[in-house]
Amino acid sequence: MSDLPWLQAPFDAVLASGAAGRLSQGLLVHDSPGAGGIRLVKRIAQLILCTGGQPPCGECSACRRVESGEHPDLLRIAPKEESKLQQITVDDVRDACEQLVMTSYEGRGSVAVIHPADAMNHNAANALLKTLEEPRPKLHLILVTSRPSALPATILSRCQRLRIPPPPRAQVLAWLQAQKPSADWPAALDAVGGAALDALESDPASLRQLRDDTWRALREARQGTLDVVRTADAWSKDGLALRLNSIESYLTQRILAGPEIGAQSAELRVGAHLPAPDLDINIALALGLLDGVKELRLQTSTTLNKALAVERLLWRFARGASRARQG
Repeated sequence: MSDLPWLQAPFDAVLASGAAGRLSQGLLVHDSPGAGGIRLVKRIAQLILCTGGQPPCGECSACRRVESGEHPDLLRIAPKEESKLQQITVDDVRDACEQLVMTSYEGRGSVAVIHPADAMNHNAANALLKTLEEPRPKLHLILVTSRPSALPATILSRCQRLRIPPPPRAQVLAWLQAQKPSADWPAALDAVGGAALDALESDPASLRQLRDDTWRALREARQGTLDVVRTADAWSKDGLALRLNSIESYLTQRILAGPEIGAQSAELRVGAHLPAPDLDINIALALGLLDGVKELRLQTSTTLNKALAVERLLWRFARGASRARQG
C-alpha cells in the first residue's frame, strides 16, 4: 500500500488474520472519508483471488482484472445511477445473492463488495442476512462504509471489523505535497474535511477560495453584518458539503486553539471563551454548532429544505456570537 501509506497498517492486519486463518467471510471496512477504503478493498480482493506465488502479487492476470474491475468473481453492489435516493434496494441485494450462491468461475473464491453499505435500505439489509449467516465456501462479503452506526445491529454482529482511522493531517499534507508540490494543501484540506483523495481530485485554488469565502461569511455573521437569508440560499445550491466542511474546520481550529497564557486567559469573562480577537466564541457554542453541522451533513441526502436548515445554523452562530460579545 505504498501509494497510500496510511492504509498499510490495516492491510497488515488483514494479512495477519489471513495467515492465522481468522479472516472472516463477512468483513466490515469502516472507512474514513477520502482515506481510500476502496483501494484497500481492491487489495484485499487481490489477496483472495490472486493466482501468483505470493498473494497479492499485483502482477498476475487475476490481480490485474481486480484492479480494472473486470474479474468475473468480483461483484460490486452499489446504488444504481438512476436511483433518486441513492439507495441499495432489496432487489439489488437479491439479484446479487442469486449470483453469489453459484460457485466461482476460476475456483479461487468470490468477493462481493457492498459500497457504501449504509446505502442499503431496511429490506435490503434483511435480504443480505441469510448470505452473511451462511455464506458458501470461499465467498467473502466486504461491506464498506464511513457510517457503521447507520447499519442494523444484525449486520454489524455478523461482520469482522476493519477500521481505517483518519490519517494524521501532517502525513496527508506530506503525501499531497509529494503529488503536487505547488498547491495550497492546508486550505484545501479545510474545505474537504481532511479527505486526502478528495483534495487531490479537486482544484486546490478553488477549494482555498471557497474556504476563505465561507470563513469570511462566518466572521460577518459574528459581527452581525451578514445577509443570512441570501447566504443560506446560495450555499444550499452550490457546494454545501464543502461549506459544511469549512465551517467544521473553522470551529475545530478555534476549539483546539485553547486558552493562551498571558492573552485573554487573565481576563475575567462570563463563560469559557477562546483567545484572540478572531476567536471570541464561547466554547459551548462552538461545540453545539459542530453538532449542528454534523446533523445537517447527515440530512443533505434527504428532502430537507437545505436553505432553511443552513439559515438556522447561521442564525444560531450569529446570535451565539452576539451573546458572547454582550457577556
